[in-house]
Amino acid sequence: MQISTPEAAPLERHIHVTIPASEVESGVSQRLRNKARSVRLPGFRPGKAPMTLIERHYGSDALMETFDHLINERYSQAVRDESLRPVGRPEVQVEKGGRGEDLVFTAVVEVYPEFDPQVPDATVIRKTAEVTDADVDATIDIMRQQRRFYVSAERPAQDEDRVTVDFQGAIDGVPMAGGDVTDYSVVLGSGRLLPDIEQGLLGMSAGEDRTVAVRFPAEYHVAELAGQTAQFHLQVREVAASQLPEVDAAFALALGIEDGDVAVLRQEVRENLEREAQRISRGQVKAQILDLVVASNHPDLPRQMIGQELERLQKDANAAAGGDLDALARRRVVLGLVLSEIVRREKLRASPAEVTQVIRDMSEQYEDPEQFMSWYRSNPEQMEQAEALVLEDKVVAWLLERVKVSDEAVSFNQLIGRAPTGETNAE
Repeated sequence: MQISTPEAAPLERHIHVTIPASEVESGVSQRLRNKARSVRLPGFRPGKAPMTLIERHYGSDALMETFDHLINERYSQAVRDESLRPVGRPEVQVEKGGRGEDLVFTAVVEVYPEFDPQVPDATVIRKTAEVTDADVDATIDIMRQQRRFYVSAERPAQDEDRVTVDFQGAIDGVPMAGGDVTDYSVVLGSGRLLPDIEQGLLGMSAGEDRTVAVRFPAEYHVAELAGQTAQFHLQVREVAASQLPEVDAAFALALGIEDGDVAVLRQEVRENLEREAQRISRGQVKAQILDLVVASNHPDLPRQMIGQELERLQKDANAAAGGDLDALARRRVVLGLVLSEIVRREKLRASPAEVTQVIRDMSEQYEDPEQFMSWYRSNPEQMEQAEALVLEDKVVAWLLERVKVSDEAVSFNQLIGRAPTGETNAE
């Protein structure tokens, strides 16, 4: 057995093996004898067919089975003897072989790179935020916005009102197909109707009618209407003003607070925001750590692993829309290699309790958490992913103990990227 490494492919191992013809013949003969004990051939009782006939019928199969056995045996022996860590299955090329001949083959396999993971020599910024009463107020205001309701208003329609309207559209006096709509409700400013129609509804009161000219955009999805100008006759049935619920016992009850205590609601909101702040802070730190790991480590990358990552990314529509898939695949491979090497060297393990907690955390966003957890546990691939998440977090914690960390106090809005009340994000 000889093992070589090509200069152009430092992670490839070419395992050259020659197996004597006598060993091949011994394996073939043993398989034919085993076959002879049970095979049924016309005119012979089981086990009584002559060996020449057995060889004629099953000699080729016995030779292939022997080849498979000897190749797997020698390859496995080489992996053990040389302490190889294969990335995947080998590619085997039989260069010589047959009855009465030596079996000569070469197995080519990629192995994991040998390298020392580098701990980033950098400072990680850990942003922390204290949840204030104003943050609680802002979140409750968002909850009110989500539960806004409408009350009939005896006044002209204005922005953010809900208007119920009948309309009929025509082009050059010819009614449009699908242009006759009855009892349609729309919130002005929501963008659900063409701008000319929404603009025409502004200032109208219940019982009022109006005809407006509406120009369809050149890129309108109905080709025969694109760029056309139509006349829409609008008849307003109702104008309703939006209102927000009061923050009272009824509001608290609607949000699951059993006794309707607003103070309890505020406390729950505060605790949820504090958990969210901690989650976002941990996520930001983790992202920084992983970026630094990629920048600090440059191991040789197995081509097979890059190919597998590219295949996964190409199946992921979100990733495929993100740009350079090859660079993203290489980044993932670097991270996988470094994190796996740290796990191996530090003997990190994911306990069943830790894996269960990860699944439980994921289940909280589902209507039936127990059903989700049961489904998750029944899928071995999903369980492997949960275990990988636990190990990834353990590696990040291990790295955090070895890098410089600088704490920075920020507001809750800054931490989550939300504009303060009354402002908008620049983006």
